[in-house]
Amino acid sequence: MRKLFLSIAIASAFALNTGCSQFDLDLAPEDYFASGSFWKNADQVNGAMVGLHAQLRGYQNTFWHLGEIRGGTFRTGTGFTGTSTLNSQGLITQDIRESSPGYSSWANLYSAIFQVNNFIYQVESASYLADEQKGYFLGQAYGIRAFYYFHLYRTYGRVPIVTEPKVAISTPTSAEEAYTARSTTEKETLDFIKAEVDKSIQNFNNDFTIKSQKGQWSLAATQMLKSEVYLWSSKVSIDGQAPNNVNADLQQAKSAVETVIPRFTLQSNFANVFNSSSVPASKGNNEIIFAIRYQVGESTNGLFPAFIYAQTDNLNGFVDHDGNAVGNDPLQIASSGTLIRYEYKIDLYDTYDKADQRANATFLNLNKETNRAAVLRKYLGTFVNGVRTYADDYPVYRLSEAYLILAEIKNKLGEDPTAEIMMVRNRAYTGAAPQFVNGTFEQNELAIFYERSKEFVAEGKRWYDLRRMQDGAGKALVFRTDLPLLGVLQDIPGQKHKVLWPIDLGTLTADPKLQGNQNPGYEGT
Repeated sequence: MRKLFLSIAIASAFALNTGCSQFDLDLAPEDYFASGSFWKNADQVNGAMVGLHAQLRGYQNTFWHLGEIRGGTFRTGTGFTGTSTLNSQGLITQDIRESSPGYSSWANLYSAIFQVNNFIYQVESASYLADEQKGYFLGQAYGIRAFYYFHLYRTYGRVPIVTEPKVAISTPTSAEEAYTARSTTEKETLDFIKAEVDKSIQNFNNDFTIKSQKGQWSLAATQMLKSEVYLWSSKVSIDGQAPNNVNADLQQAKSAVETVIPRFTLQSNFANVFNSSSVPASKGNNEIIFAIRYQVGESTNGLFPAFIYAQTDNLNGFVDHDGNAVGNDPLQIASSGTLIRYEYKIDLYDTYDKADQRANATFLNLNKETNRAAVLRKYLGTFVNGVRTYADDYPVYRLSEAYLILAEIKNKLGEDPTAEIMMVRNRAYTGAAPQFVNGTFEQNELAIFYERSKEFVAEGKRWYDLRRMQDGAGKALVFRTDLPLLGVLQDIPGQKHKVLWPIDLGTLTADPKLQGNQNPGYEGT
C-alpha cells in the first residue's frame, strides 16, 4: 500500500469548529489545528468527528461507482439527446483490466482510513473525555472504519489491514516499513470487519442517539452495517469456498436488523424520502437511518447533475409517460444541468408497474417515436435564487432497506418473507399493491432482488446485490445472464474472476509487498 502522510492538506479536511457544540448544519472545512494544540478537549474531538463525516462525503462518488455502475442497468454510447458521450463505459461493459481498472490506489480509501485511525489513536488515550463521550466517539469511528473496509473487501477481497496512523506516531526507517501487505486470506479481512463492528457496538453501549439529522454515524448505522456484513458472509464464497457458518451468520444479521426496525418509520410517500424542497424537508426524516449530508451553501452533489439533460438540449416532440408534451425544460434545471453523462436503461423503467409511484418519482420518462429515455429525477435538490441546486442527502441506510434485508435473511433461513416485502411494496403503490406469494427460495430471492432494484436506484446497491443474492442452485445473480437485467458476467474463465476488481499497475509496481500479488485472472491484462 502507498505510504500515507499526515499532511496539512489532508488534515485541513477536518471541520474543527471548537467554539460551538452543535454541528447539525456545518460539515465544511474551517481551520486546521496542529497536533501540539489539538486533541485537548471534547469540542475539538467533536469537530474532528464532523471532519470525518466531511471526508466521508468526499467519497460518496466513489461509493456510488463501486456499488452501482457495474450493475447492468446503464446505457453505453451516446445519451438519448445525441449531444454527449456517456461516461464509465468500460466499467458498464465489464471491460476492466489491471492496465485499466476504473479505480486506482485502492480507490484512495486509505487516505480516509488514515484519518479514522488517527482519530481512534487520539481518542483512546484522551483522559479529558468522560467515559460516555469517549465510548460514543469510538463507536462512530470504529463503525466508519468498518464501513470503509467493507467497501474495500467487496471490491478487492484481500486488502491491507491498517489500524494505526503509522506516519503520525513513528517515522519509517525504510521504504519497506512504509507499506502494509495484503491480508493473507479474504476471511482474514472479513473477520477484521466483523471485529470492528463488534467494537463499534460495544463502545456505543446501547446509546442510540443520532446526531445531525441522521447525518452522523450512529449505533443504528452500525447495526445496519452488521446485518449487511453477516448476510454477505452467509451467502458469498470466501477464498473460493462456500460459506460454512451460514445459519450462525444469518442469525447475527437478523438480530442486528431487528434491533433497528422498530426505531424508524416509513415515509407515507416514496418521493418524500428524497425531496429536499418538501415541507417539512426530507433531510433526517423518520425513514432515514444514516445519510451523507449535503447542504445549500456548504456542499452540493456533483454527480447527479450528470444524469440530466443540458438546458440547450432539444426536447421538442418528446412526451412523458402519460403522453403529455414535456416542453423544453420539464425538470426546471435552468442553467444547472450539464451534458448528460450517465443514463439508465429504459428496460429498468419498464420493470415498474403503472401504479408503482416509484417509477415516476425516480425517473422522468421521455418518449419520441422509438427514442425512449429514463432521466434520473431522484436527487433534484431545491431552488436557490431560481436555479436548481443539487443538495439532496445521499441515503446510505434507510428503513425500507432494513425490511428487505430482513426479507432476504428470512428467505435464506427458509422463513416466510411476505410481511417485509409487503411493507415496502404497499408504500410504493397507488392503491392496492400486488400481493406477494411465498414460493421457492429462488422465486422469493428474485422477487426481493427486483423489489430492491426498483426501490434503491442510484443508491449504490445494485452491483453488491448481484454479487450477494443467489438463485436456487446457489449461483450469484451476477452470473444469471438468462434473466432480465440480472447477470452481467458469465461463469466462465475470462469472466468470472471479475467479481473482484483488479489492482492497478501503478500500485502493483510501487508497492514491494504487492509484487506478483494481483487478483487472479488479471495478471498481464
